[in-house]
Amino acid sequence: MEVSTTTPAPSNIPQKFRTILADPPWDIQQKGGRGAERHYPLMGLERIKAMPVADLAEDNAHLWLWVTNATLRHGYDVAEAWGFTVRSPLTWVKFCLGLGNYLRNSTEHLLFATRGRAPVNFRSQPTWINAPMQDHSHKPEEQFAVIERVSPGPYLELFARRRPSSTAPWFVWGNQIDADISIPGYPVPSDRTKKDR
Repeated sequence: MEVSTTTPAPSNIPQKFRTILADPPWDIQQKGGRGAERHYPLMGLERIKAMPVADLAEDNAHLWLWVTNATLRHGYDVAEAWGFTVRSPLTWVKFCLGLGNYLRNSTEHLLFATRGRAPVNFRSQPTWINAPMQDHSHKPEEQFAVIERVSPGPYLELFARRRPSSTAPWFVWGNQIDADISIPGYPVPSDRTKKDR
């Protein structure tokens, strides 16, 4: 798979990543749901599963995949389609009363998955974090410290909305940010900018 680049310079962007973080815009219709589509374009499960994430990952790699309570089962399928095996969920406890049809959702989950021989750097990370909520779908900044403590770089964030608040070697792809890489079949606005350069 060809990975094209923008800033930083092409020589600084790896062809493959040892750790990938993804927060897909799940298109999961729920009765009475408030509709994430008001905030960003959504993607169907099959389109998410078809992404060539395996081509972006080193043979020995980690995946951190955000799921909601409604998409938990789908997250395992996506990780498998991308060539990873889920090892453990990390639960974000929000300590607020969320929405829900049956129980009030006050948690989200970050599935930790591996492929190949990919040991962790830190074995004392608990399976939960407590962090404040911010604007819609803004995941806690604490995620980067957790990921960097457990997993080796270089790092790639898929569906990024902003640059990570970290000095570690993070690269980004998404339709709300000037992406560092291109993914064939999944154009983002910065791909058009690259063609104009």
